[in-house]
Amino acid sequence: MSIIIAYKKGDTIYMGTDTRVNIRGYKQNDLSECNYKIQKQENGMLVGVSSDLSMVRQTIFAYSDIFTLDKSNDLTKRHIVKEIIPKLIDVLKTRKGFYIKEEDDEPRMQAKIVLAYKDKMFLILPEFSIIRSEEFLTTGDCSNFGLSTMYGVKQDSDVNEKILKALEIASNNSFLVGPPYLLVDTKEQKYNLVGGNN
Repeated sequence: MSIIIAYKKGDTIYMGTDTRVNIRGYKQNDLSECNYKIQKQENGMLVGVSSDLSMVRQTIFAYSDIFTLDKSNDLTKRHIVKEIIPKLIDVLKTRKGFYIKEEDDEPRMQAKIVLAYKDKMFLILPEFSIIRSEEFLTTGDCSNFGLSTMYGVKQDSDVNEKILKALEIASNNSFLVGPPYLLVDTKEQKYNLVGGNN
């Protein structure tokens, strides 16, 4: 499971992730834009997917029409609950092991999803609960290292430098995370690969 970090500064959400892909113990870095763990949507939303199974991420991204905005062209918790999650569940149910519903347990997906639009960010957890953050959030492998690093961010500091530091610390503590690192934000919407052999 890869690390995804999102941080709000002013009217922009800054996001970062790694490019490491692990398949049955084999690790490599996937530098193909269509396989990035954070994808830009046509409506301006950024979607990050963290999962132990790369096929879950690829399946979710194959259905980009899941990630819509509401009638006011906004992203709200209500819209995520009423529109995005039901579509997401429908897609996940088509693949064995992506959506798990055991007899007495709540259903859950094999992923965590970060949604960012303009100055809003949300985390959809495996059991489909939603967290809205007004500062920053991290998810995935070694996200506790990212979390502790992001706590030290001051509003006047370079957010991307802090995100990169958090990603490097996670990489030093897990073989599941590795450079180069991908940076993108909701304002510029430009991918930037940093570090490693990019």
